[in-house]
Amino acid sequence: MKAWIWRYWPALLAVACCWLAYYQFNWNDILPRLPLLPIGSLLLVMSVTTILVFVCGALRWIAVSQLPWRLDVVGPVYCYVAFAQGISIVTPFQLGELVKIKFAQSAGLKMGSSAINVASERLLDVFTMLAMGMAGLVYLQTGLAWFSTATLLAIALMGLATPQLLKLLVAWLGDRSFGRRLQPFSGPALPLANLLTLGLLTFIKWGATLASWLLIFHLVDVNLNVWQGCFLVGASTAIMLMSMVPGGIGVLEVSIRALLIGIGIDDLHAETAAIALRLFTPVMLLIGLAHLPFLQKRARPAESKNSRI
Repeated sequence: MKAWIWRYWPALLAVACCWLAYYQFNWNDILPRLPLLPIGSLLLVMSVTTILVFVCGALRWIAVSQLPWRLDVVGPVYCYVAFAQGISIVTPFQLGELVKIKFAQSAGLKMGSSAINVASERLLDVFTMLAMGMAGLVYLQTGLAWFSTATLLAIALMGLATPQLLKLLVAWLGDRSFGRRLQPFSGPALPLANLLTLGLLTFIKWGATLASWLLIFHLVDVNLNVWQGCFLVGASTAIMLMSMVPGGIGVLEVSIRALLIGIGIDDLHAETAAIALRLFTPVMLLIGLAHLPFLQKRARPAESKNSRI
């Protein structure tokens, strides 16, 4: 029994995530409103964006783990990153990251050269989220696009430079107690090419997310400019993360609705936009879980090969 569970744990995890999505999602409130929404257009936008985000996630993982850019590496990495990101939508804390690391270890792929390199993805996401939120807030307060752009770039570049700054801090601290404690987290810095690739892919990921949100809002007659969209993406994502609720289910709708009303959108359109955006959760979950058969298919030849050995 234990061996069976260990072998099929990804499938069991997928079933548990589907149950969580069904249990946590307020289907009774949302299903009656679906006929009022342009479902076909919404699903198309969400599906394309989800796949693009998964591709960026896989390429970022390759860059941060310094894996070779070969098709026989990109394929399995994309599958397990897509699966991990899909389940992370409805699971608490960083379960998706743990699953991603587990698949990498099972595939015999090396990890990053230090803890800070492995955490660089999350650091860049946090700094980019903060940059978008602050840039949008600056625009709402001042109306100056150039000032918002400068704010966005300054905070985002700070996130990109964090691993190198940590290394400089460890070198400056030298043999002091705090410096010795930080040494395991610094390690060798990422090569410049990998770091720039990571930054570019992070920009594409969040740019695609922003574009999809603006398009989804447009489809339900809520028209925002880019900086209003930046504020909405940054602020609502920060609220969702701080809530510690898996996938921000329930929290995201309330925050989106409140933020839209705060920037002048009427109650009805704000409610409709929040419900439309909430559909992203089941779409990302289902597309992520759809990669599970490919993972299982790749696992069987490896198991049979090991048994012959």
